[in-house]
Amino acid sequence: MDVKYGITENFTLDATLIPDFSQVGFDNVTLNLGPFEQQFTEQRQFFTEGTDLFTKGNLFYSRRIGGRPIDQFFDERKDDDEFTDGKKVNNEVIDIPDKVQMLNAIKISGRTKGGLGVGFFNAITEKTEATVERTEQTINGLDTISNVSTYKTTVNPFSNYNIMVLDQQFNQNSSVTLINTNVTRDGRFRDANVTGLLWHVEDKESRYNVDGSFKMSTISDDEDNPNTGYTFDTSIGKQSGNWRGEIGYNFENKDYNPNDMGILFSNNEQVIYGFIGYQLLKPKGLFNNYRVNIFYDVNFLHNPGTYVGTNASLSFGADTKERFSFGGNLNYSTERKDFFEPRQGTTSGVYFNRPERLNVNHWGSTDYRKKFAIDYDWYYIFYKNNPKEDYGFRISPRYRFTNKFSLIYGFRYGKTNNGQGYVTKIDEDDVEEKPSLAPLKDHIIFGQRDWATYDNSLTGKYTFSTKSAASLSFRHNWSKVPYQEKYFSLNEDNGELTSNNYQGEHDKNFNSWNLDLNYQWQFAPGSQLIFFYRNSIRPDHDFAPANIEFKNNISKLFDQSMQHRFSVRLVYFIDYNNIKSII
Repeated sequence: MDVKYGITENFTLDATLIPDFSQVGFDNVTLNLGPFEQQFTEQRQFFTEGTDLFTKGNLFYSRRIGGRPIDQFFDERKDDDEFTDGKKVNNEVIDIPDKVQMLNAIKISGRTKGGLGVGFFNAITEKTEATVERTEQTINGLDTISNVSTYKTTVNPFSNYNIMVLDQQFNQNSSVTLINTNVTRDGRFRDANVTGLLWHVEDKESRYNVDGSFKMSTISDDEDNPNTGYTFDTSIGKQSGNWRGEIGYNFENKDYNPNDMGILFSNNEQVIYGFIGYQLLKPKGLFNNYRVNIFYDVNFLHNPGTYVGTNASLSFGADTKERFSFGGNLNYSTERKDFFEPRQGTTSGVYFNRPERLNVNHWGSTDYRKKFAIDYDWYYIFYKNNPKEDYGFRISPRYRFTNKFSLIYGFRYGKTNNGQGYVTKIDEDDVEEKPSLAPLKDHIIFGQRDWATYDNSLTGKYTFSTKSAASLSFRHNWSKVPYQEKYFSLNEDNGELTSNNYQGEHDKNFNSWNLDLNYQWQFAPGSQLIFFYRNSIRPDHDFAPANIEFKNNISKLFDQSMQHRFSVRLVYFIDYNNIKSII
């Protein structure tokens, strides 16, 4: 059940009870070999409407609610490699849900006549359990006796997510915001609290602004030893007129972590940044508008202040009077110390030395008013004193057959040749399993690989009437990553790679296939009947060799198990005012 209630003319309450999000669109999943998670857009209607106040300070990543279980204590499940006192115990998860069920959520938001914005959000998710198979082996004389059993373990406890926001506007476009996010989990699972103070101050003519924030996070893995971190940023800029610019500074210390309810890819960083730009405010000659910007940033670790690298870019964009949009970028990066790719933590002092690079890209888009239009872009990246190269392109034609029917096709191709990336770190278990790795014990292994990505998509819509329409969404993403049997040890003192004799199988063949068909009929005001069908395939990374051709990959892909999902959803809107008048 969903409830929408106008508390006053300025404040609205939205609530949902045991929501069903099974008909939302699929995520554009890609192969991820990097150190950071992939971020997905929010498609659930409850989290996309009326959430402007809750996104202040970038502390709310709504996909955390109802996402994958955190399984915080997975390393406590006993997994013996050898017999101890004649006994060996192994625990293996054989069934774990891929998401946590949300039980209910409520949000109240609005703004007073005095300009005070008030927001309250709360959501509750249920306890989630996984099934574990326990194998206990006991040596009895010359025999080994095995006893297999299963049990349930909590991978995500009953959890409460909460946001409070106060946002005071003044002096027309200025504001001060206080926001707090909190995640409270049942039992000994981690709790998290983040508080932010934000400010944006402009002069009365809105020509100049001062922007900034201070945020603090507290993670309670251990209630007696909470982990507190903080971040600060500030900037001053000119935001109107032909010439614009900004200069600023921000940092996150090594303990700042808003990721229980927000998303931050990396902390322990600080950056000095700025830009200056010129833009055309009135049509002139061939152009409706154009803009030129120069950006720069200088990067350091926050602790201990190590210089990481500098980036600079020149960008141009324009719209002609014929409605053709185009532009491009020239991006330069100095040699950079990457403290994240080795997966050892930024305070370890271990980094991978990335080469100096130059990136060139261009994009264009024709007039959407015409039946046929096309979007395109391409890029090429040069690397200094390194065999690596990156290039790719995207082309997306669209055609409007009638005012009721249109289709958009998209094709994207990207290629990395001779790239270097993290593979593994050799530990004691690896040596015990394969004694030939003993000379490489404690080495961080990198591999040289080629990486090709193909992305095909098709979207379309047919409108039968103002009250009914059918839509299509299709996407096949394919990445193949064959390693060149060239492996290296990372020098932990200078970030350079040294060849070694490591051998392993790390090739990847990633496929993500999704096709959605959707029909919606609005049979009464606010009421809908929705028919939904999804066809999806997600095989393991080793289902086919990485050096396979496209045609053969598709053939093998269709040999894999295919999931079909069909659902019918009825939404009936009940107007409380009508019921009240009858009563």
